[in-house]
Amino acid sequence: RALLDRVPVDGRQLQALQVKSETARTVTGSLVAALTIAGMLERVVPLDEADGSGDAATRSAVWNAAKFTVLAPTDAIQRYFGSYVAMYFEWMNSFTRWLAAPAVSGFVCFCHMRVSGYTVDDYPYLCFHSLFVVLWAVTFLCSWDRECAAKAWAWNVYGEERKAEIRPEFEGELRTSRVHGLKERFYPHHKRLFGYAVSVVVTSVMLCVAFVAMTCLLNLQGYMEEHATSFERIFYVPFLADFAKPGALFDPDQTEYFGLLTFVPTVLHVIVIMRLNTTYRKVAEWLTARENHRLLEHHEHSLIAKRFIFEAFDCYISLFYIAFVQQDMRKLRSELISLYTVDSLRRVLLETILPFIMKQVSKRKLRQLEGELKKTDQSQYTDALEALSQPEYEQFDDFMEMVIEVGYVILFADSFPLAALLTVATNVVEIKSDLFKLAQVYQRPVAARAATIGVWRRVLQVLVALSIVTNVLLFVMSEQLAAWTPSLYREAEEKDVLNGRVAQILDETGGAPDLVLKKRGTVYVAMIAFGLEHCLILAVVVIAMAIPSRPEWVSEEMRRTAWYKEEQAKKWRNEKGKDAAK
Repeated sequence: RALLDRVPVDGRQLQALQVKSETARTVTGSLVAALTIAGMLERVVPLDEADGSGDAATRSAVWNAAKFTVLAPTDAIQRYFGSYVAMYFEWMNSFTRWLAAPAVSGFVCFCHMRVSGYTVDDYPYLCFHSLFVVLWAVTFLCSWDRECAAKAWAWNVYGEERKAEIRPEFEGELRTSRVHGLKERFYPHHKRLFGYAVSVVVTSVMLCVAFVAMTCLLNLQGYMEEHATSFERIFYVPFLADFAKPGALFDPDQTEYFGLLTFVPTVLHVIVIMRLNTTYRKVAEWLTARENHRLLEHHEHSLIAKRFIFEAFDCYISLFYIAFVQQDMRKLRSELISLYTVDSLRRVLLETILPFIMKQVSKRKLRQLEGELKKTDQSQYTDALEALSQPEYEQFDDFMEMVIEVGYVILFADSFPLAALLTVATNVVEIKSDLFKLAQVYQRPVAARAATIGVWRRVLQVLVALSIVTNVLLFVMSEQLAAWTPSLYREAEEKDVLNGRVAQILDETGGAPDLVLKKRGTVYVAMIAFGLEHCLILAVVVIAMAIPSRPEWVSEEMRRTAWYKEEQAKKWRNEKGKDAAK
């Protein structure tokens, strides 16, 4: 693609092609960009190399190398698809390897919790697992920077910065540039501010729709109760909540049809999340296009910000409601497991099985088309038509799903200790399915050079920072803290139910009295939360400062390269001085 972008534009060629767009004829020096701006070129699709060529870097060779390995063969992927695609799989490999530590910690906590007869709400040692997960997440990010630097150096892309590429769709008034004196497109910043305002309003409306949908589905799942606290009664919908009452259609304790009906609300929840995300994806693309960013990188960053905010809200809002409004760790664990399991099955179905079926159907149509082309001596176009018939590969959705999965692991570690262990298994399946899509189903993406995972690194930083807050709050708002500071709590009484402080006196599961904070206990709990949060932040800063961003050997190679360049420059200057003396 880089070579194609360097093909210069020729005014006579554009005139011969009847290109009427003044922008296409004046503001770009690339023929590909000019044709794209003029609407005559939709996209550039690289064709696959022939499998019979003996070249090790064929698509089939990449898939064959991945069949019998647990992790992705990133070197083979980099040679054929480029470092931009390979960096995603390298990050997946690193993430899966690093999950071993919290997987072991969570499994040990789960086994001890079961043997001891505790639940996630009152197990006093679960806080140490959540503390470990937060510190693990920070260590993983810092170590990933080192692994990323090592791979980037090995792939000869270290320090590679993305070229400032102007979007072909960028619109603006033609004016003479003050920098180089040539024609350029200009769009005033105040007009883009109006586009930002529209994005905020539309996204806020969509977030409200997602919240209403979440409220209805939580009622359908039986999480909203009539005898709840005064604040929770606002979101109670009797018509929907009746479906989850004892003996009703979606009763969580029913055994009819092997208890499968109890999963219907969860499946509906995942379907609603998927449909809302799909709808907002189109809305976000429209909103970002209205903002009319000049550079492709700025356009992508704006799109990622919108979609991450909405999809993270859509996936996590029910969990945050159960965790911090209802403050019920058992319900939170149940909802986490249900959402996590159904969403994992959904990804396997929609991203692997369905595309494979579509590929088989497409192959049959291509065979018929190939026969027709042979009759007209146009069989040389078969490969191009096959490539165009395949769906376009988008790494964006794969990264988004993995980032959301990272949130499931680190944001609610206090309530789902087995999340890391299950994620190891799902990641192995995800790596295989993504490789299968890349090698067998989707178009070959245009190779691009990249030294990092880009803006996704910042998104992961946001999740890690948020995990400090969520895990500390989960600890101090649950009965785990009561096991360590029993003097701050008392048993619930009838007046607490009447005042809306608790939903009921006795705990639903164990039958023991529910606990409420004493009158002055809130101050001490706030102080504990404040102290824990700041201690964690300090630990995060220490870890980040203690782990270098690149390995020592990469630093040595950089110094050696800089020394070699300086020596060559000295040699060139000496030779030039000798020539001048003669």
